[in-house]
Amino acid sequence: MARPGLVIQFKTKPDTAEQFNDILVRALEHVEAEAGTRPWLTLRAEQDPTVFYLVDLFDDEDARNAHLNGAAAELILGTGGDLLAEAPSPVPTTLVAGKAV
Repeated sequence: MARPGLVIQFKTKPDTAEQFNDILVRALEHVEAEAGTRPWLTLRAEQDPTVFYLVDLFDDEDARNAHLNGAAAELILGTGGDLLAEAPSPVPTTLVAGKAV
């Protein structure tokens, strides 16, 4: 079951959280075109709406690398980069166990 993954925390400026939220929603269409990325989730913290998490799993390391250099990453980090209050915190991961993954 071990598959490569990625967890990234994003912290936006207070006045740009909604714009960043919209960018994450738009990024989904690019991720859907990626054959080796599944699942892909974006989450928003309930206690601090300026904090977002991106969680994804990949079929293999090649798929993770393709995703990191793909259109979704460009949209999120390129267009969305100016909306962030601090640099994103990416954490490469490996799936240990899961349901429906």
